[in-house]
Amino acid sequence: MNNKMFFFFLLVAGVSFALANEQLGVQDMPKMDVPSEGEYVYLVELDSIDIYKELIERENKDASYGANIEGIVFGGGLVGVGTFFLVTAIYAVNKSSDDGWDEAGNHLAGGVAFGIAIPFYLLGVPVLIYNIHKYNVRKKHATKRDEYKEALDRYKVRMQEEGWKSVQFMVVPTLNLAKASFGANAVLQF
Repeated sequence: MNNKMFFFFLLVAGVSFALANEQLGVQDMPKMDVPSEGEYVYLVELDSIDIYKELIERENKDASYGANIEGIVFGGGLVGVGTFFLVTAIYAVNKSSDDGWDEAGNHLAGGVAFGIAIPFYLLGVPVLIYNIHKYNVRKKHATKRDEYKEALDRYKVRMQEEGWKSVQFMVVPTLNLAKASFGANAVLQF
């Protein structure tokens, strides 16, 4: 029973390898003969420079935070003007006077100053909070982009020092008819 299952598995594996070569286009890959065992080595070169450039470009889209700095300044200015009118309102309301008309004028001026401060706060605080949040998010993207640029520079230096052009990945299918075994060996070189 075990021999029948083993040969059925061997048949399925052989058909799978044959179909995989046709469907995945493996026959288009460069082949190198290994004459001692009659096997083929598939050599695929992957260049990490393109991967780094794609990562840098992806992070660069969200790394511009200049507009958020302007928004922080604008929102902070609105909050500052609102604070000025609030302090003026508190001072005018708390200022005491012997004259009744003067004290009523101070209370009226304090109420008007307080009324002016409210719209500045209602507009300035949300603008300030939103731009501070967006600044932090975009600053993280800019930091990540700079890390990728540094990693790319280190990779280029390492490639020049070691003389490597890319990462090499080799798959060697093995089929031993004498022992009725098969498999695949993979080698990854950086």
